[in-house]
Amino acid sequence: MSAAGSHSRMLKPVRSGAAAGKVTAVSGEQLSECAELRIGGRLWEPVSYINNLPVQLHAKVLVDGCAMHFEAYLVGEDGELVDAQQQSAIACLKRALRDDQPWQTIRYRHRRYVVVAIPYGSDF
Repeated sequence: MSAAGSHSRMLKPVRSGAAAGKVTAVSGEQLSECAELRIGGRLWEPVSYINNLPVQLHAKVLVDGCAMHFEAYLVGEDGELVDAQQQSAIACLKRALRDDQPWQTIRYRHRRYVVVAIPYGSDF
């Protein structure tokens, strides 16, 4: 079996019920292609607020059987994260990754968020 064949099989389309929200992954045919993951609005849970704005969101996603904790952080009009503590954490992560480019964002309730994926420990 080719590497591309095993890669495609690991990234089968995934769907969840409407009550839980919608997650869709579409596999590529080659290793150079990427899988697209769309997390529906109902799967994002606001967990932290500043001035009644959700500045931190959580979503749980299984990636090839690995429980992942997706976090989304609110981006302000100035392009910086609204929460200074989150801005500091992202700055450390960007340094560790040697990444000096602005990160892409997603939209949630008409606001922009930066998303980070972190594997869970043994408790999911």
